[in-house]
Amino acid sequence: MNRIKQIKVENLFFILATIFIFSFMFVFPINRVPDETNHARMTWETLHKPTEKSFKWMNEIPSNDKVKLAEYKQIFAQKIDMSKEPFHFGVSLKSISFIPQLIGMTIGSWISPTVGMIIYMGRIFNALAYILGIYFLIRYFKYGKTALMFISLLPIMVQQASSLSYDVMNYLEVMLALGFITNLAYSKRFTNRNLIQVIGLAILLLATKPNNILVLGLIPFVPFKFEGALAFLNRPMQAVKAFISKFKGVFYLLFILGVVAVLQFLMKNQGGLHHYGDVLRNTLFNPELNDNLNGILSLGMFGYLGNLTLQMPLWLIFIDIMVLTLLFLSSKKDFFTKDFANASWILFLLEILAAITVMYIQWTPLVLGKGANISVGSQGRYFTPFIILLLPLVANMANIDLSRHKRLKIATVTLVANFLVAMYLILFHYWGVFA
Repeated sequence: MNRIKQIKVENLFFILATIFIFSFMFVFPINRVPDETNHARMTWETLHKPTEKSFKWMNEIPSNDKVKLAEYKQIFAQKIDMSKEPFHFGVSLKSISFIPQLIGMTIGSWISPTVGMIIYMGRIFNALAYILGIYFLIRYFKYGKTALMFISLLPIMVQQASSLSYDVMNYLEVMLALGFITNLAYSKRFTNRNLIQVIGLAILLLATKPNNILVLGLIPFVPFKFEGALAFLNRPMQAVKAFISKFKGVFYLLFILGVVAVLQFLMKNQGGLHHYGDVLRNTLFNPELNDNLNGILSLGMFGYLGNLTLQMPLWLIFIDIMVLTLLFLSSKKDFFTKDFANASWILFLLEILAAITVMYIQWTPLVLGKGANISVGSQGRYFTPFIILLLPLVANMANIDLSRHKRLKIATVTLVANFLVAMYLILFHYWGVFA
């Protein structure tokens, strides 16, 4: 543990992530992570045309809680007839989310065209993308490096990184955008190169989940000066900021009215705003009506594992929240303005609102029928990437001077505890170990 005094955060992450993610990968049975076969299908269909004789990823892989070893071995023994999987180049913008898995699954099909080999190779490449991506993002971030490491190694993120989930690319893209924005706050300048980067980030964010584009709404709240060809914007930008600062109450009122107008448009065929208000209240505040509120939706941000069956102990979740709060409070914050901190936590709430609203419109009618009184389908893991948006708000609540060594030590001990408990739950639940 004393070696933590000298180790860099990104190197510590690399070590822990490699141990955690590859351990999860090999103890988590195939198709026991939410939507894994759906992600396998979506990845496979990028290069293979689906036919009536194609391998049915959604139907032909068991998902029972207790793994039957003999049955499970068949996944690695029975080969797919590749002649029934015709090549078809169907790459689109959405395919960006599946590039690591696609590379791995393709190589796996060359090595041995069995479901086990194909999926595990896809898992390995997805894991490598996550580990290397976060490693370089930690180096890129100018603030909250330990907090980023901690969030990235929570059980829910370790699970997703060890599977075929496109949450990996989604998480990397959101963190890249947040790193870019906070680095702008640190440098206090916006160059021609930054404009090109913003366009690229917008494309990446839209490629995964459209609501991710909201993250770029933080840029106007960053105090910077334009340089190069954009320098002519400095004077009008200052004028706009001065106007908003003078009439801040009016600005927030217009913002709220804008959100209400968008919701009114989205919900005009779903019962209107009054009904939507009831849905939102029931979904977020009434566990009697929404029995997924405390588990999948809330605790899911930290660790609701397996096919939504393994809940991490609540006492450990409380410890995670306390440690994360401590990491936030001890983070560097001298380059954050009050407006940026407020915009960050408001954006966190907007991301939750957006996910619940989209799920109510697209998924809830399929499950509960039209006009349901709650929104279903949202999972806490959708919000995990945005937890770091709370850092500026929490960091400015108090000033805790905690040495780098102590921060890393506390974070490491807590993450190892999470890992060991999660491994016990997986081995006990799926493989019957310790039973």
